[in-house]
Amino acid sequence: MKRIYSLPTIALLASFLLTNFLANGQKLFTVNVTGKGQPMILIHGLFCSGEVWKETVEHYQNAYECHVITLAGFGGNAPALSDHFLESMKDEVITYVKDKKLKNPIIMGHSMGGFLSLWAAASAPDLFQKVIAVDGIPFLSVLANPSATPDNMKPMALNMKNSMAGQTPEQIKTNQQRILQSMITSPERISQVAEIASKADSPTQGEVMYEMFTTDLRPTVAAIQSPVLVMGQWAAYKSYGATHDGSVAAYQAQVANVKHATVAINDTAKHFIFYDEPAWFFLTVDNFLK
Repeated sequence: MKRIYSLPTIALLASFLLTNFLANGQKLFTVNVTGKGQPMILIHGLFCSGEVWKETVEHYQNAYECHVITLAGFGGNAPALSDHFLESMKDEVITYVKDKKLKNPIIMGHSMGGFLSLWAAASAPDLFQKVIAVDGIPFLSVLANPSATPDNMKPMALNMKNSMAGQTPEQIKTNQQRILQSMITSPERISQVAEIASKADSPTQGEVMYEMFTTDLRPTVAAIQSPVLVMGQWAAYKSYGATHDGSVAAYQAQVANVKHATVAINDTAKHFIFYDEPAWFFLTVDNFLK
C-alpha cells in the first residue's frame, strides 16, 4: 500500500535523522572504516570522495585500520557550507580522532586533503604520528604566482568561487573530463573521477577553492612536530617550463618551516600520483611509514 507522509511527519523524520547524525559526531563528513592495526586517516581532494582511495585501502588494510573520510558536499553527501568550511573540517577531523581515541594515527590526504592533513597536524601537534600530503601543499596560489598573498588572491578566488557555484552535475562532469586530462594519464581513470565529481555540491567546491587560494599555511605548519612526507609531481607542466629541480625547490619551500619534512618528487605522474604511478607511490609511502 502506498504511504503518504504529511509535511509535519517529514519534518519530524528529517529532524530525527539530523539529530542522530550530529549525535554520532559526524557533522561534516562520513567515514568508512576498513582493516585493522594502526589507524590511518585518508582524506580525498576537490570534487572527489573517499572512493579514490580504494586501491590504497586494499594495499594497507592488512596492517592499518583505514578511516576513509568523505566530506560534506562531496560524493553525494549533503552539504554543510560555511564561510570557514575547511577550518571547520580540520577541527572536525581532530575531534573525530580524539572521540574515537585513535592511537598514533597516520593522516594522509590528496590535494585538498593534503592541505587539511597539514593543517590538522599543525593544530594538534601531539595527535598524529606521521603526516602524508599527496600533492597537497600549505599555499596553493604561490606555485602559480610567486608574489601571491591571501589578500591579492581574493578577487581572482572570488570570481572562481562564483563561477563554480552554479554548475549543474552535467556541467561538472563535462568540465572535469576536460580538466582531469592534465591531472590523470589514464582515460578510464579520468572518466571514473569525473563521474565521482558529478555527485559533488558545486557551491561547496567553489567555497573550498576560494579558501585554498586565500589561506597561507606556510607559517602555521611550523607547529607540526610529526615527520611529514610531501609527494609532488611536475610532468604535466613540462610544456610550461617546469623542471625537476625547480619543482623540488618549490615543494621544499612550501614546507621549509616544518622541522621533519621530506619531499619526494615523481617525474612521470600527474596530480593523481597514486593512479599514474602506483608502484612508486606505495614504495615511497611504505618507506616513509617504516
